[in-house]
Amino acid sequence: MVRVAAFGVFLVVLHLGQPIVIPILLATLIAISLSKILDLTEKGVPQWLAIALACLAAIAVVTGLGFLTTRAATDFALAFSQYRGDFDRLQFELASWFWAQGLGIPATAVEQFDPGELVRGLTLPGLTMALSVVSAGSLVLLITVFLVVESGSIAKKLAGTDQLGRVDVQTLKGAARDVQRYLLIKTMTSAATGLLVASLTSVVGLGHSLLFGLIAFILNYIPSIGSILASIPAISLSLITLGWLPTLGLAAGYGLINLLIGILIEPRWAGKATDLSPTVVVLSMVFWGFVLGPVGALLSVPLTIIVRMTAAQSTEWSWLAMLLGSSRSMRTSA
Repeated sequence: MVRVAAFGVFLVVLHLGQPIVIPILLATLIAISLSKILDLTEKGVPQWLAIALACLAAIAVVTGLGFLTTRAATDFALAFSQYRGDFDRLQFELASWFWAQGLGIPATAVEQFDPGELVRGLTLPGLTMALSVVSAGSLVLLITVFLVVESGSIAKKLAGTDQLGRVDVQTLKGAARDVQRYLLIKTMTSAATGLLVASLTSVVGLGHSLLFGLIAFILNYIPSIGSILASIPAISLSLITLGWLPTLGLAAGYGLINLLIGILIEPRWAGKATDLSPTVVVLSMVFWGFVLGPVGALLSVPLTIIVRMTAAQSTEWSWLAMLLGSSRSMRTSA
């Protein structure tokens, strides 16, 4: 009972400490992903060169993603006022339809709605979000560089012991390898999704292809519903600016991309890397999203992999590892 209470307190601390915990988690996962570069020392590459390459890769990833996100969000926020005419047209058509159906109250509400308030409400948060991405990215980058630089000494310290508290060191290394493999697969499929979405929105003529591609790339890290959430902004804007027919084509394109990558390709690759049951993947998204917010949903699978492999080393928590694992892992253990 005491341990359950302690675990609850730990979750509360994580929830309240999001401004500190989230950059550390992001930096740790990026550092784990870059550990493949550090493994080049086993092939004769000098350690200082491997660390320098890993740091340069971290700088390129964080600054590149931050720059593209900032530029796309800012351009969209500044261009949003250009859609005022489309808003007015849609507002008139919708109000006319309500009046034709004899629905006076909804029609009046639509006529009194001011699209300018919506524009201002979305523009300022968009610029604020862009600035927050840059500031958070700077902290993540700083922590990542320190972790990469210190990785050599950390490896030497772990090499001298088999246990880190109650956790086996080899288990931690195994968890790091699984997380690394999952992040590699997820990044590849997310990049493919982002490129396909950017191409789709460009072909349809929606515009802001960079923004919608980045949204698809980032939200694809959220299991199950990420690709669906990524389609909502583009489909909504298409409905306002292009009309019904192009919007139906755009929605069909999003559905085809999700079918190809999210249902056919990714589960076959990522399932082998995570060794988690599909139900656990969805529940972990909900759980970590509640504890750490939207970023928790993005990081839910790597965090659950670490929890599962750590629990497997404890006789007290082995049941949790069994529940989190897939049916394939149960057949293997049997």
